[in-house]
Amino acid sequence: MHFLNLITVDIPTIEQQPEIDAKIQEDLKRLKAIKTENDFMADYYIEKLNSRSNAFGRRVDTEIYTKLEPYYEQTENPDYLEFDDRTDELREEYETGKTDCIKFPGGKYYSLYHHKVHNKFIIGEDGLVYQKDFGPLHHPKRSRRAKKMTAYKDFPYKKMYKTLDAFVQEEHYLEYNEHFKGYGYLCNPNAFFDWYQIGGRWPLLFLVKDTCQEFSIGERSWGIHEEPTAPAGYRWVCAARKKDIQWKFMFERSKESAVENFYALEKGFAEGKIPEGWYGNITENGIVGFMETLYVKGETVQQYLARHRIIRKYKYPAFPYGYLDDQGEYHTEDSMPSKDYNKAKRMWHKKVNRFIDALSDDTVLVGVDCHI
Repeated sequence: MHFLNLITVDIPTIEQQPEIDAKIQEDLKRLKAIKTENDFMADYYIEKLNSRSNAFGRRVDTEIYTKLEPYYEQTENPDYLEFDDRTDELREEYETGKTDCIKFPGGKYYSLYHHKVHNKFIIGEDGLVYQKDFGPLHHPKRSRRAKKMTAYKDFPYKKMYKTLDAFVQEEHYLEYNEHFKGYGYLCNPNAFFDWYQIGGRWPLLFLVKDTCQEFSIGERSWGIHEEPTAPAGYRWVCAARKKDIQWKFMFERSKESAVENFYALEKGFAEGKIPEGWYGNITENGIVGFMETLYVKGETVQQYLARHRIIRKYKYPAFPYGYLDDQGEYHTEDSMPSKDYNKAKRMWHKKVNRFIDALSDDTVLVGVDCHI
């Protein structure tokens, strides 16, 4: 799953580095010249270079890496890791647990999830062992190997393994950790991503004037090839200072687009036909899309705008799924204490607005595409 997160960083005024910028542009030109169709690695490095094509973008790249390290699922930094001790529950499973298993000719028992059995042998409805996906027809068969095996239902783990250690190693592939004195593994309890890109699937986040020097266009995901089109005099970026982001202009554009959407949906409802580019179902009360009402029968354009929170009291768009606050706490849209979809959306939008409003004008806002 991919989630758009708002990450803020503090960056001092950056001196321009024209020589480095020029070198990156040369590298980009060479890469684009030799790139072939569906050349994943070339696309990968082109986007990496794009995100670092100016001094500010390079600093953003570095700062985001540092800011996100404590939340990386696969970090090896011991400062962010905790030992998840599973000893008690594994002991309980060993002492009282049962499983379906197969006894091999040598006398060894293996559960159906053991790597020596899983996807190789199954227990049929007749209680006999069958070799799975046998021969060219890939069907279960009582092969010569299978006939030498015996199936057992609800067989106690304690009879399968003489010791707890053998059970844990064979069934859960865990070793006893001498340092922590238990069975378990190290993990990052605060992790919310295992991979990220600045921008990524969301390359059109902030509008800044084309005279703005402090910005990053980030990286676009490999499936996004079209060049982003911005209004004359502006450019789309994925990172910029709060003061340079043209919030009012973005609001006006959002409002114009929403008004167009309203009239298209209103017309579609009246004609009994879903407008082109929209997906949903027409009901007697309006048009319903995935998890939301697209159009409500009889509503005015102002009511439509208010329902979508495109009104002046919302100064900033509620674009992120989550954000990190100044204390390093991660907040998400899913944490809103309401089961009502629309109410939860309004609560989240207000929370995002309060967070952005409290930031200083020089704070750098970065949209980060996080995968988990």
